[in-house]
Amino acid sequence: MSVAASSVAEGHAQPVLMRLREPEISLAIWHRKRPHGIASWLDALSPEQLPEGRLVGPAACIPARLTALCSHAGLADSPARQDLVADISFLALAFANLAGAREIDLRLEAIDHNACWRFHRDHVGLRLNATYRGPGTQWLPPEHAKRALKAQHRYRGPLNEMPAFAVGVFKGVTRAGEGAVVHRSPPVEGTGQTRLFLCLTEVADEG
Repeated sequence: MSVAASSVAEGHAQPVLMRLREPEISLAIWHRKRPHGIASWLDALSPEQLPEGRLVGPAACIPARLTALCSHAGLADSPARQDLVADISFLALAFANLAGAREIDLRLEAIDHNACWRFHRDHVGLRLNATYRGPGTQWLPPEHAKRALKAQHRYRGPLNEMPAFAVGVFKGVTRAGEGAVVHRSPPVEGTGQTRLFLCLTEVADEG
């Protein structure tokens, strides 16, 4: 169950992400419907077939480069593969527009270990997280952040988890200071699960 927090905005339509322009909002979560075609296709793939890689550049370059990643992973062209590329490319463009960034840093990772399991705040401007397979990013009600940062794996208080295909955009410390929402990747080592995780980060314009 989600715990209400004044610094977190949640909704079932994309415009909720625009709430990040409000100074008091540090995390916006867009709860999207689970696209059956993509979800069932990804769930049926072996972990070795999941596409992964890192891309840095303009959002307009993402579709071609994602397609190349899928081919490198040995995934034959199919409607589901095309839908995955189109969906990630759409999020990349939406994120670039929201961040006002000419370039973005995109990471697509297949994760079967306890990556980034520690509670933390991101030291960035804006970052988008979305999980296409497996459990999603876990985040804390702000009033429990200090306790969790200290306790780490011993923390047993309230904890929220983004569902698969939900889109969460976090303000990092650069934009929100200590008001940045504390979160972590869900520990999955030893569970037999492999997540497919998308992370988009704004690239600062040094010009």
